[in-house]
Amino acid sequence: MIHKIKSFWPILVILLLAFLLRIYKLEELFYFTYDESVPAFVGRRILLWQHVPLIGGVSPFGVHLTPYFYWFLSTVLALGKLNPIAWGWVGAAFAMLTTIMMYVVGTKFANKKVGSTAAIFWAFSYLTNVYDRHLWALYPGPLLSLLVLFSLYKIKKGSENFIFVLSLAIIIGVSADPSNLVFVVLTIIVFAVYKLPVSKKTLISIGIFLISFLPLVFFDLRHNFANSRPFLEFWQQGRNNPGFSLDSFSENILIFPQAFTRLIYAFSDNEVAKQYSYCSAYVTEKYNAIPFPLVLASLFLLSGFLIWAFTNKNKTDWKFVALLTIIYFAGIQVYGTVFQADIFEHYLTGLFAVFLLIFAKVVSIFPKKIWLVILAIFVSANLYKLSTAKNSHGLVYKRQAIEFVMQNVGKNDFSLESHSTCWRLSGYRYLFAVFGEEPVKSYVDPNFGYLYGTTPIAEEHPETVVAIVTHDFTQETDEFYRRYALLKSHEVKNDLFGNIEVIIMDNSTGWFDRGF
Repeated sequence: MIHKIKSFWPILVILLLAFLLRIYKLEELFYFTYDESVPAFVGRRILLWQHVPLIGGVSPFGVHLTPYFYWFLSTVLALGKLNPIAWGWVGAAFAMLTTIMMYVVGTKFANKKVGSTAAIFWAFSYLTNVYDRHLWALYPGPLLSLLVLFSLYKIKKGSENFIFVLSLAIIIGVSADPSNLVFVVLTIIVFAVYKLPVSKKTLISIGIFLISFLPLVFFDLRHNFANSRPFLEFWQQGRNNPGFSLDSFSENILIFPQAFTRLIYAFSDNEVAKQYSYCSAYVTEKYNAIPFPLVLASLFLLSGFLIWAFTNKNKTDWKFVALLTIIYFAGIQVYGTVFQADIFEHYLTGLFAVFLLIFAKVVSIFPKKIWLVILAIFVSANLYKLSTAKNSHGLVYKRQAIEFVMQNVGKNDFSLESHSTCWRLSGYRYLFAVFGEEPVKSYVDPNFGYLYGTTPIAEEHPETVVAIVTHDFTQETDEFYRRYALLKSHEVKNDLFGNIEVIIMDNSTGWFDRGF
């Protein structure tokens, strides 16, 4: 027993470090905006008013997903007494599972050297650290991709019971985000190409998968098919608008080696908010920061891996990895190039673990001394990057801003406004409900009002209006400054927390209702 513990202590240390690195400056770096406030409000309604939803998040086609991921997030919120920081702690814990699966898959597909290298890469990568703190719809992708790949590997080896692990992983994935349908496609292709047996257990797992959609069926029956109608209308009304652009095709190719390179080292600055941003300026900025020769090198490395995996007859396990990469590529090109949708790095989170597995496979080819030097450089560079990370829009600053409002407004009624070019929908309404008092009216009431439970919404703004101005990192637009000047002209009190400015205003004349 002692010998076994000694043989596993290095991986146990890596797991512990993976967790500790993800709770380092947890609240300071924690990211909470609109996408996070949706399941947060849903969870709050479950916990306070026992309204359990039958639908989950919404897809780009207007169809809602199964509710299981929302139920999970709500359970975590309950443990944290509605404070979303609980998601950060659970995200750090699940990062350990991803790390151990990197070790297991790397070891089974190659050897312990590859497995250990892959685990180290996942534990210390700055980019994985940033994304692992963000427990939202795309968070489970890396862990699920490893579970799916490992389950298919074990099923092919004759371990039929792994069909249930595979089924559960797919159910969770489809509940979290529609991009995880790639795992369904991969499973079908692997079963067809490798002629895997469709046994009684396989049929049972398929049945479990189909039964998992029953909440959506019940919802549709109760609400006159309100969930399925948008999907049909999307196609019937021609809103899909397919086309082709060579520029989009090229950009959607480059996003793969760009993400691969950034997993090794993120060359952009130390603002965490920019890593998650949808704003084109910051998407362009973080890609432009990557030396283009490294992008080309990553492209050649990925291409070389795919060729090696498909031409090597004895490496079926790595063929699964290559197939998943190809399916992701096809999906991104169809969605981004043909349907002309914007593509973001986080759409590839399901490939993050795959990319670092591939990199671990390549690095492990080198002799021990060179291998150790590469590991030392990787760990040192990414630890330094993490040590300098900051979030000027982080939860610490948002909580301080809310506390400032409460100190100055007290128990008086107030309404809430948000002003920003890129960051207007930043989750403030939910955070006021957790860290302060609820406003009687707010800028997101049209979106979230139905989730407020018994909280009424005022028809007009009260005498006090609170504006949260989330300042950008670059020059703002003329329209931003015009509106900002109007807010400042009615200012009673203000303060600044990071890049978040609080402006408390006098609305006794009702000017705000006449049009801001």
